[in-house]
Amino acid sequence: MIEEVAGVADRSRIDCDVCIVGAGAAGITVALELEATGARICLLDAGGLAYRRRAQALLDGEVVGDSYPPLKETRFAGLGGATRIWGGWCRPLDPIDFTERSWVPNSGWPFGHDSLRPHYQRAHAICGLGEVDYDPPAWAKRFGAEHLKLAGDDVVTTMFQVSPTRFGSRYRAALAATPNIRVLLGAVALRCRAAPTSDRLERVEVGALDGRRFAVAARLFVLATGGIENARLLLLSGPTPETSIGNARGLVGRYFTEHPFMEPGSFLPRDPAISLRFYFPARTDDMPPDANVRAALSLGRPALEREGLLNAAVFFLPAYEAHPVFTDPAVKAMLELWEKVRGRGVPGGNCDHVRRALRAPHRLVHAAWRRIAVCPGRTSSWRLRAFFEAESLHHNRVRLAAGKDALDRPLPRVEWRLSERDLASMRRVLALHDQALAGAGHGRLALAFDDTAEAWRAAAFGGKHHMGTTRMHASPSAGVVDADCRVHGVRNLYVAGSSVFPTSGFANPTLTIVALAVRLAEHLKGRLRDQEPSREARPTTTG
Repeated sequence: MIEEVAGVADRSRIDCDVCIVGAGAAGITVALELEATGARICLLDAGGLAYRRRAQALLDGEVVGDSYPPLKETRFAGLGGATRIWGGWCRPLDPIDFTERSWVPNSGWPFGHDSLRPHYQRAHAICGLGEVDYDPPAWAKRFGAEHLKLAGDDVVTTMFQVSPTRFGSRYRAALAATPNIRVLLGAVALRCRAAPTSDRLERVEVGALDGRRFAVAARLFVLATGGIENARLLLLSGPTPETSIGNARGLVGRYFTEHPFMEPGSFLPRDPAISLRFYFPARTDDMPPDANVRAALSLGRPALEREGLLNAAVFFLPAYEAHPVFTDPAVKAMLELWEKVRGRGVPGGNCDHVRRALRAPHRLVHAAWRRIAVCPGRTSSWRLRAFFEAESLHHNRVRLAAGKDALDRPLPRVEWRLSERDLASMRRVLALHDQALAGAGHGRLALAFDDTAEAWRAAAFGGKHHMGTTRMHASPSAGVVDADCRVHGVRNLYVAGSSVFPTSGFANPTLTIVALAVRLAEHLKGRLRDQEPSREARPTTTG
């Protein structure tokens, strides 16, 4: 069932078997995967079924370091979480992303790619994707389009599957119809409370914007509020952040990791008629509705190991975007507004986008004309977009700021800065792509800025993928959660989502978030079987 928090009595307590905080991709997945156990599940979310300005304001905060968008523009408060505004890009992490790499500080997951393989299969179905197939030759055969033949083995073609599944919409009916899942909207987790002199969490204290307060007590708890809010909630769960739950080693909020995106320049083909059709969205009739695949270029494992580089991918922007007008701030403002209109951005702030766009109306007309008139398959220049893995570093972090939100909780403060190794890796990645394309006679790459570290830093922007702040590690001295995503030192508290990623790879995180949520649900089923089964069909509320 789905209900508003207004139906919960003030100062009451809800008793359940599993309390899940956060109804995004991770939280919804865990809840529905546990549904068949009959366990009483309470799923809390700060937002509603639609955009709520006051709830969204709870996701505001501060950012220091490299250029980054306002925090409340990077997440969504509401059923479905950030899947309400995502682009749907999916790809498993590469096997090398799970390994300990001598040239990547703090790398290595406590399990390998093979351990997650069956859960990726289930995650594909949950995300509305087709079969788990990322083999470029197989897709080239299906589409009758060739991928680029490149010089050497350093650069390879890499596949993505795209399906912008809105979890709130796709799974709303299932959540509403399931008697043992109770979804509470407008329910803001304020802090977690441990039982006195115990290694167990006792309850989550919850608030609402109308002043209502209540508690949720459970046998098992899962925090699934995202890479910033998971850390924020833990830091709020103690007399001080330093003594908060899970923070005995001072690691909660540390190792904040992002995917730096950038538009580094253009591919100048030797033959303007070169076919890049394989690198743009395509689909077949047997694929799920709204799903497609597209290809990008990335480095093969031998090149990453030989060169000591971080993982990365490069893809081609459409032919109509080849003109520099698409780098103009006014045009970018209008494109950002268009993304909001399409449901790919957080609502609000439209007037500001319109004001910035109208500073150069002639450029808007030029961009619109190119969008309509330029042939999709032929151009003398293809602009590029690249996205990179960045180092997972101790000093990049989420901490509590001095400012507070409407519920008197300290806002989060994100401190993020790319390292010199990040920048050097980006430069070398593009150089290897240039060599592979030029060596095959296809053309060359031209940078859009001076080849200096600071120019590369200025060109990068955060991909809104918040990772690493409750990182996974077998040892409590190096991680917040263990291989089962259980908080070290707390028997019944788990964390779901990309905050547990030890390293990020370059792939968009949602598919791996869902795969990890499926894996976590399997573990929780075992915990529930080991305990006395619940006899009640739904969470109960007591005064």
